[in-house]
Amino acid sequence: MNELSDFSSMELSLLQHAYSNGIPINGSLELLPLCNMDCSMCYVRLSREAMEQVGQLRTIDEWLMLAGQMRSAGVLFLLLTGGEPLLYPNFRDLYLELKKLGIILTINTNGTLIDKSWAQFFGAHKPRRINISLYGSNNQTYKTLCHYSDGYDKVINAILLLRENNVDVKINCSAIQTNKQDIDKILDICSSLRVPVHVDSYMYPATRERKADYPIQSRLTPKDAAAIWHKSLKAEMDESQYCLYRESLLKQVKQRQNIVPDTTDNTMQCMAGSCSFTINWQGCMRPCVMLDSPSVPIFDSSFSEGWTQLRQEMARISLCNDCTACAYRPLCHICAASALYESGSHQGKSEYLCDLAIESYRQLKGNYQND
Repeated sequence: MNELSDFSSMELSLLQHAYSNGIPINGSLELLPLCNMDCSMCYVRLSREAMEQVGQLRTIDEWLMLAGQMRSAGVLFLLLTGGEPLLYPNFRDLYLELKKLGIILTINTNGTLIDKSWAQFFGAHKPRRINISLYGSNNQTYKTLCHYSDGYDKVINAILLLRENNVDVKINCSAIQTNKQDIDKILDICSSLRVPVHVDSYMYPATRERKADYPIQSRLTPKDAAAIWHKSLKAEMDESQYCLYRESLLKQVKQRQNIVPDTTDNTMQCMAGSCSFTINWQGCMRPCVMLDSPSVPIFDSSFSEGWTQLRQEMARISLCNDCTACAYRPLCHICAASALYESGSHQGKSEYLCDLAIESYRQLKGNYQND
């Protein structure tokens, strides 16, 4: 619900300019679908055998050729992700060449591969930030959820090593039924380590390339998801920031309750396909990591041509009028991707998301007795 929270005020100004002018300033590269863990809720991971049945990894030369085109088109921020991106062959060479282009790099990783050598490398060639996924507060949760027995110990060690090398680290956590009892401890751990944390309590029912049924039963009830979202929100901000953000959200909902919102513009309002994109390991450009389509095979043309095509196709996507007009829209996860996967249509409604938005509002309201 706050996709811009990681950017500084200056970066937000650049993003707003890019959004207004259709400049692809922000992107991500999904370097590979391979991972050394096998998380139950993952929609990306493939085994090597499954990957090779549908394609091969792009070479470092292909990525760098594309990166030069991206930089010329205006790309400034780039997220390197996967799978587990550190498993990509010659990752360090690719990373260093991308930095030479002046691209500001962020990395998503599960953290289990980061040893002293990796930490020293990133300390000498600093990224904007390394986002580490923390899936539990102990090794048993990692064994149950990620099928990786000593993941917790390795992640904590990675955080400490990166901090020793003055690398900016942020913790991301996906909350589901399996680890919901760990969330309080995870927030405490991050506080003690003085590392910022974000807990995502909404899980998309997406399958993507894996084509496996998503275990709907593993995600949280709307009430539990809202409670964890609110708890995480307070952990991410200091008291004054939280109060201002809370007041802003409640004010927006109240204003929308008292007026008839305009539903004539029900196009997508997020950055996806406006100034942001993702390119998967097979070389398909998409508006975001969740949407399978529109999808443009970027290596078959140029980046600029692909971006133009992507924007044209995104402009034809519209959302549900009822969702556009809903008073709880400022607290809702509804977007083209979530609507599609929840209901089967970009213009569909989701009972789960409606309940989640209302529960989120109740969490904010319930924090103060006089509201």
